[in-house]
Amino acid sequence: MSMTEIEKQLKTLRLNGILATLESRVLQANQSNVAFVEGLSWLLQDEEDYRSSGLRQRRFKASGLNELKTLSEFDWSFNPKLPKKEIYELVTAKFIRDGEHALLIGAPGTGKSHIAKTIAHAAIQSFKKTVYREANVFFEDMFEAEQTDKKKRVCKTFSEADLLVILDNTLNHSHFLCNWRSLK
Repeated sequence: MSMTEIEKQLKTLRLNGILATLESRVLQANQSNVAFVEGLSWLLQDEEDYRSSGLRQRRFKASGLNELKTLSEFDWSFNPKLPKKEIYELVTAKFIRDGEHALLIGAPGTGKSHIAKTIAHAAIQSFKKTVYREANVFFEDMFEAEQTDKKKRVCKTFSEADLLVILDNTLNHSHFLCNWRSLK
């Protein structure tokens, strides 16, 4: 079978991760003189990585987050009273696995939004379905859904989320991170 025929079959089977790296993996295998099984394992890992990356991208897009935040870019010196250990534990998403909730409370400008976005981003990286909404948008979505017979679809979006993040920027004092499924 020629390389062109193999590529055609990979397209048909939707093995785009393997398709993307096939040529370089064939060269690598030939140069390294590796066993077929090892070369195949490289290709399978490439496919898995490709699909994981795609899933993360789709989950990020569906989440409603508009930016990626991490704790590495967080200025801890700005507010040294923040409970660093507890925040890092929230980022592990353990509270989601345990069916718990988190409430971030504090004065404006203390980093709640950054931390909430970081937790949401970490949840997406862990393949958790995540929905992020500012409170006014959340309630507008719910109201609009009620008025347009889309309530079932909107409620499904929120209820299927592993993590629902609602930021209250009107009061700018609290953010609620909810494991929605445990409320059922």
